[in-house]
Amino acid sequence: MFIGDLTKQDYKLGLPAVIGEALDYLQTLNLEELTLGRHDITEQIYMNVMEFDTSAADSKKAEIHRQYLDIQVLISGKEAIQCSPVYPDLSLYTEYNEQDDYQLTPDIEAKSEIVLRPKMFAIFLPYEPHKPGCLVEQQAHHIKKLVVKVPVNLL
Repeated sequence: MFIGDLTKQDYKLGLPAVIGEALDYLQTLNLEELTLGRHDITEQIYMNVMEFDTSAADSKKAEIHRQYLDIQVLISGKEAIQCSPVYPDLSLYTEYNEQDDYQLTPDIEAKSEIVLRPKMFAIFLPYEPHKPGCLVEQQAHHIKKLVVKVPVNLL
């Protein structure tokens, strides 16, 4: 997992080139004006733009991916994301959905929480459990965010 901030000059320092290029592309956009839904960035990299209200972590499921990494960028609002550095026990997850590249579980082992503010990003590599869209300090926030999907084979 990586955490960064697009408002900082060194936002891509130490990141793999393909991730830095995706972040550079985001810097050319007016994120607030992005329409909801899927936007192709390249033939292999795309992003989903969404808007919703955050909710209690215990009402959500954690996810992992195998074929794609996530670059989750908050556009507006406040969002907590639960995550863990511990390799997941896959027996606690749903069957792998190959078409949409995910597995779900109700909880995360050894979880931590990060709070994103606008223009901050969190990058989750394959098999890194994460539960996005959670309350911040037990308060719901209306958020707009995007998730860039990068095939892991481009790393």
